[in-house]
Amino acid sequence: MEENVAFTPQYSPNKLAFKSALVYTVYFLMLIYIFKMLGIDQNNPNMTTVEKIVSSTLSYVPFILAILYVQTNFKKELGGYITFGKAFSAGFKVAAYSGLFVGFVLIVYYKFLDREAFEALIDLALQKAGNDAQQVKGIEMTRSYMAFFIGFGGAVSYTLTGLVVSLISAAIIKRDRPLYEVNELQP
Repeated sequence: MEENVAFTPQYSPNKLAFKSALVYTVYFLMLIYIFKMLGIDQNNPNMTTVEKIVSSTLSYVPFILAILYVQTNFKKELGGYITFGKAFSAGFKVAAYSGLFVGFVLIVYYKFLDREAFEALIDLALQKAGNDAQQVKGIEMTRSYMAFFIGFGGAVSYTLTGLVVSLISAAIIKRDRPLYEVNELQP
C-alpha cells in the first residue's frame, strides 16, 4: 500500500552562504588595493581616527550585510518563518566561509601579490621591537611563516566577528511559526 506523503522541500543556505562569502572576499581584496591607492595603510599604528573609522566601516559593514542577506533570504525560502538556530546557522556559515576565504586571500596577498607590503609589515615589527635582540630574533625566525600567521589571524577574526553578528541577527530575525499553523501542517 502506498502512502500519500506530501513532499516538503528541504532548503539549505549553504550555496547562498558560499556565494555571499566569495563575493565579500573579492570585495575585501579590492578594498585592500583601493586603500593602497589612497595611501591608507591599515597596519600603520599612527593612522588617524577618521582613517580607522573609514577602514573598519568599509571592511565590516559589507560583511555584516552579507550575513543578514543570507539569513533573510533563507527566512523567505522557509515561508517567512525561521527559528533562532536556523538563522544562526545560516549566518555562521557565511562567517566561516568568509573567514576561510579572507585568510587564504591574506596569505596569497602577502606571499605573492604584494611582497612590498609584507616587507613593510616586517619593518614595522622590527621598529616596534627596537633594540630588544630577543624580539628581533623572533621576528626574523618567523619571517617565512608570518603571512600564514596573518592569514590565520584574519580567518579567526572574521569567523569570531561573524559568530557574534550571527547570534545577534538571529535573535532579531527569528520568527517562529505560530502553534495553530504547526498543528495544521501535521497529519
